[in-house]
Formats: sequence, structure tokens, C-alpha cells
Amino acid sequence: MALKTIRALAFCSAALAIPAAAQAASATDTYNGIVKAYFEAQWQAHPASATATGVHQYDNRLDDVSAAGVAKEIARLKDTVAKLRAIDGAKLSQADRDDRDVLLGEIDGQLLQDETLQSWKHDPGNYVNLLTYAAFGLMERDFAPLPTRMKDTIARETAMPAMLAAAKTNLTDMPPVYIDIALDNLDGGIAFLSKDVPAAFQAVKDPALQKQLADSTKAAVAAAKDFKAWLVAQKPKAHGSFVLGRANLQRLLASDLVDVPVEKVLAAGEAQFAKDRADYLATEKLIDPKNPQHAMAEVEADHPDAAHLIETARDGLVKLQKFIEDHKILTLPSQQLPVVAETPPFARAVIFGQTDAPGALETHATKAYYFITPPEPTWPKARQEKLLSYFNRSFLQNLSVHEALPGHFTQYLFQHANPGWSLVRKMAQSYTTTEGWAHYSEQMMIEQGLSKGDAKVHLTQINDALLRDCRLIASIKMHTGAMTLQQATDMFQHQCFQSPAVAPGEAKRGTSDPGYYSYTLGKLEILKLRADAMKQEGKAFNLTKFHDQFMNSGLVPVSIIRREMGVKGSSL
Repeated sequence: MALKTIRALAFCSAALAIPAAAQAASATDTYNGIVKAYFEAQWQAHPASATATGVHQYDNRLDDVSAAGVAKEIARLKDTVAKLRAIDGAKLSQADRDDRDVLLGEIDGQLLQDETLQSWKHDPGNYVNLLTYAAFGLMERDFAPLPTRMKDTIARETAMPAMLAAAKTNLTDMPPVYIDIALDNLDGGIAFLSKDVPAAFQAVKDPALQKQLADSTKAAVAAAKDFKAWLVAQKPKAHGSFVLGRANLQRLLASDLVDVPVEKVLAAGEAQFAKDRADYLATEKLIDPKNPQHAMAEVEADHPDAAHLIETARDGLVKLQKFIEDHKILTLPSQQLPVVAETPPFARAVIFGQTDAPGALETHATKAYYFITPPEPTWPKARQEKLLSYFNRSFLQNLSVHEALPGHFTQYLFQHANPGWSLVRKMAQSYTTTEGWAHYSEQMMIEQGLSKGDAKVHLTQINDALLRDCRLIASIKMHTGAMTLQQATDMFQHQCFQSPAVAPGEAKRGTSDPGYYSYTLGKLEILKLRADAMKQEGKAFNLTKFHDQFMNSGLVPVSIIRREMGVKGSSL
């Protein structure tokens, strides 16, 4: 070939290469622009959620819940989907393609709620939750001076009567159970606004601000009481159905990138339930061979007193941290532990025991807490003892595994150890991954030798597992019409060994939170991923490496983590 021809071909190749690279850069820039615009619009549309995330320019606003606001949101979400799908995925990096799949799933989940199920038309709980959440988010963390947060609370409370008025205009065909749940939560919300909001800002020595807060609180409480009376009046004629139907349940799964048929998910949950129930009954006999039905009572009898509850939880975290390090469960990004403390009085209506970590974008109030709600000293002794029995030493350890180490607090540690994550990855909160990992941790830590096979500890772990198994079964069966609410309640109590005080609430939760199947489903997905990785890697498999890879992937769906790990196999 002539030198001139070679040079010409080389020139043409270079000329072609430059546009290709430019096209890839253009696709990436376009994608990043869409992502940035999407989240900025989300924060503006949902100020209460933005506050929790750590975005504070909308702290003085409340979500627009009007029909027009919802219609605007649906149009915006559809526009974002169209723009994301218009990008040539081949011109994006693998990480961006994965993130785009995550974001498309998340948006479809929102469209399922807003456009198809229209929960804003049927579930009053949406408005009751916003009522409390909007104020709580401004009170729980000191991301700004107290007077500033007080002013923002006043602004949000001032907007609450209009929000509840819009709710009454929107709501129709409400399922009776949704009204029951909303009324239960509304009583707590009214008490929260009446007592806890003023108490949270009582240290502000500004008479004018205190007067404004008193006025806004009075108006918000009056609106909440009016909304309650309206709901009570609607109850006799309420006839809506909470049942999603199979197609919508399948779409809910798909929004978390679960591509398994509903029937297969149910079969896997029922198989796990049968296994856990047999394990529970066998463990009861180990604890009390003569009276196995008394085994849980024996476990609950061993609990710290109120004065040592927080200290016991704090010491437990130190022990869990050492166990994780000694047994090489995973590589903790830091030696930081959450601050273990009594739940603040204003939060005790909504928190029993949980990790309260800063939002993904929070840069000011960065301290993480592990809150435990103690019995009130003014309670009768019997009531105090009842709550303390829930915090028995075995349950408290399992709770700490789930909430802190290596559960939710550890997820927070990995999030902040990966500042290079994309915005999508920072904001991702896959239900199956977030709760699946925490639930998986409970079983995995026992398997790795935590408490050295203590039957009492194992019984509480299996009891919690049965609770999550029944959530999966109840969700799928109730929402496909195969189980009534009463049948679900009976199952929780008699098949999953939950107390009569707990069972009804667990069944009711499934009517409006069908995604609570995610605890067991996520655990099963992780166990399957681990088994497939062990099979694929053989002797080279390392549990520490597996857990580190999983956690460093972020809270994206398990299917994305599987893809990025390069592990072949199905989800279940």
C-alpha cells in the first residue's frame, strides 16, 4: 500500500475517532445533566424529603399535594424517563448504564404510585405522614441554628392547613383499613405537634418567634383535628380496596429491578418460612424441653433495667465491632460508632429503636445516633416491665446487628467512605438491598459464631426472621386476593409467633406498604448471590471480600450488585 494511502487512512481514522469520543462525552454530559435536573426537581417538589437528605434550601416549604401538583410531577417524571431512554447506552460507561437502570426503576416506582395506583387519591396516610415528617425533619438534627429551624417549622406549619384541605379534596374510594391506619397515626401526630414541636424550640428566647410558633402550631393542630373528624365521618361509607393485583405487584418488584415472577417470590418466601418455623420450634425445645411454649418468656425475662438499657446497648456495639474485626466479617471503613442515646422525647412516638444517620448529602449535622426508647418513669410498673421485656438481651443484640453493626449504621459508614459515588448511587435506597442486608446480617452473624450457638439468642433471631417471612407471604397473598386482612393477622399471630398486640399492626402495614416483602426477599437474594459467588469462585471465595464488594456497591438493587460483581446466576 502506498505511503500516501496509509497516511490518508490514518487521517480518516483519526477524524472518525474524534467525533466518536466527542459523541461519548456528549452522551455522558447529557446524561449527567438529566440526572442533576431530576434530583433538583425532586428536592424542590418534596422539601420534607430534601431536608432528610441534607438539602436545605427548601426547608421553609411543604410539598404541593394538590391534584395539579401531582399532574405536574407525573409529567416531569415521564419527561425524565423519555430523556434517559433517548440516550444511547453504548456511549455511556458501565457504571452510568447501571445507574440509569436504577434511576429508571425508581422513577417507574413513583409513576406506579402517582399515576396507576394513585395513592394520593386513596391513602390518607400519605398526608398524615407528611404532617409529622415535615416538622420532625427540622427538629431531629442540628444542621442549622435552632432559631433558623424554628422559623422553617413555622413556615411549614403555616402551610399544613392548606395541605390537609387539599387532601380532603383529593381523597376518594378509601379502603377502610387505610382510614384506620391514618387515624391511629394521626392521634400520635396531633400529640407530636401539640407538645413535642413547642418543646423542641423552647430554648429560643425570642418572644416574637415563640408567638409565631404558638400560632402556627395551633392552626396546624386545629387542621389536623378537623382532618381527623372528616376521616371519621368518611369511615362508614369507605369502600375502596387496598389490593394491588398481580400486575401492579409485579411492577412494584420490577421498580427495584427484581425480574422474578411474583409466584416464584412467594414460593421462595414460603419455603423460608417453613424452614424458619421448624427451626423456631426445635430451638424452643432446646431452651425448655418440658414446656417449649414458655421458651420466649424465659428469653424476655432476661433484660436490663431501665437505668442500664442504654449502657447495655452501647456495650453491645463495642462487642459487635470486635466480633466483626476478629472474624473478618467485613472491613469496617472506620472505628466510628453511633452515639447510643435515649430517643429524644419528641421522637418517641415514631421511634422504638433505630439508627438515625445523616442524609446522603448532609454536610453539617453529621453525627449518627442509635436511639433506644426507654419506658417512661411515670408509667405503671407493669407497663415499664412489658417494654423492657421487649428489650431483652437477646433481642437487643439482634436489633443492634440489624440497626448498627453490620446493618444500617455500617451502610452509612460505607456511603461516606465512597465520596466518589455518583449522585444516583449516593441517593439510591433500594428497599431490598437496604433492609435485605440488615436482615441478612442477623442470620449471617449467628452463622459466623456470634453468641457461640446460644439457643436463646438464636430464638430471637428466628422469631424476627419469621416476622419478615410472614410479611412477604402476607404482602403477596393479600395483594393478589389470596388472603384477607384477618387471615393475615391470624397468620402473624399463630404461625409466626407474634404477640396479639403486634399481629394486627403487622398485617395492616402490608396493605399500604406492600414492599415490606423486601426484608426476606432481599435476604434471599443476597444468600443466593453469595452461594453463586462461592460456586463460581471455588476455593478462591472469601467472605470478607464478598461483603466488602457488596457494601462498596451502595444501596442499589441486588441485581445491579450481582452484575457489577460479575456473578452469574438468577436472583432466586
